[in-house]
Amino acid sequence: MRKKKGEHTKPVYTKSSETVPNRSKVTHSIVQRHERKLQEFKNKKQRLKAIRDKMNALNKETVVISKEKSYKQLNNEDVSDLALKLSKMYYEMNELCEKEKVINSGEDEIEYLLESSQLMHDYHILEELEGNLLNAPGANSDELNRIHQQKNNIIEEYMSKFDDTYNSPHTSTVPLCPDCRLDFDVEEGFLVCPQCGICDNGIVHAEDLSFKEMRDYEYRPQFTYDKQSHLDEWLRRFQSKENRGIPQDVLDKVILEARKERIVDTSLLTEERIRRYLKKLNLNEYYDNVIGIINRINGRPPFTLTAEIEQKIKTMFQQIQKPYEKYKPAGRKNFLSYSYVIHKIFQILGLHEFAKYFPLLKSMDKLRQQDDIFKKIVAEMSETDKSVKWVFYPSV
Repeated sequence: MRKKKGEHTKPVYTKSSETVPNRSKVTHSIVQRHERKLQEFKNKKQRLKAIRDKMNALNKETVVISKEKSYKQLNNEDVSDLALKLSKMYYEMNELCEKEKVINSGEDEIEYLLESSQLMHDYHILEELEGNLLNAPGANSDELNRIHQQKNNIIEEYMSKFDDTYNSPHTSTVPLCPDCRLDFDVEEGFLVCPQCGICDNGIVHAEDLSFKEMRDYEYRPQFTYDKQSHLDEWLRRFQSKENRGIPQDVLDKVILEARKERIVDTSLLTEERIRRYLKKLNLNEYYDNVIGIINRINGRPPFTLTAEIEQKIKTMFQQIQKPYEKYKPAGRKNFLSYSYVIHKIFQILGLHEFAKYFPLLKSMDKLRQQDDIFKKIVAEMSETDKSVKWVFYPSV
């Protein structure tokens, strides 16, 4: 049965005769994070020194760049790159100055303790309860599951509050192979590309945890692949609502590449050109953020889909799942390219101005294969769903 979004498989606990400490040893434990945080507050002088050293280094660098800028201006040379670099450095210095004030006042420590103390108190109580249950004969699996769920809720709240880079596992989607742009397959806890075979450490864990594993490792929710979540992420990226932020230095590098090609008007930047820049800069991980990058550089408002259109896309996406299973070639593991499917759905809905932002596969052979499957899907849908004018638009 298909799991609901955000629902995770409960782990099954099996006993072993081994005896090990109850305390979690995983470096990602929020207990260790909390202890490191407290140690940071104790090292106030070191933190302030690190900030001042960085400010002094930035100040010296701005002097050098300012002189270079003045020299180029006297010779009527382009100084836009230097001006951009100076602006970024002044902004960083201002941020460091504000951070220094906060550390001196102790506000950050007070705020952290106020927000974390109850969470850590509750977490320690749950850890103690868990340890007692695991050491008791005939441990109650349901009770352990309940405790782990409560611990996960605390971890989720803690990480969301105190780690800006944290993404909730409930919104995670299967990543793509950076080279082939295909969905990874999940095999024995690893993410494996079905085309090139590259293997990456995943976040997949076995459902059956031994007694030793239970004590030694922090519990993490079972990884689930939800096609609907993957589609949602594509639509979020298109509307620049992605959870992942685009660092300023990535934008700066892209702008610099454009300047090298004498492109002054950044409104002329295209998705294809941005992808080429990202490939040159070895920033392939930002391929999916191309539209957001262009929007940020130009101050252009993001694309917006009405609630009705977005829901229609999601409904059509769900409708094609059953015929896809019927018409896909034997042995095919991966679903169709998400960019391809969204492109085709926009075409069917008559939104060709949006379809162009979802590129098709460059390989003609692979594109024909996807066309062959999708043509059959559209033919069936045109018979079963009269609410939409299902029309197949050939790619080649």
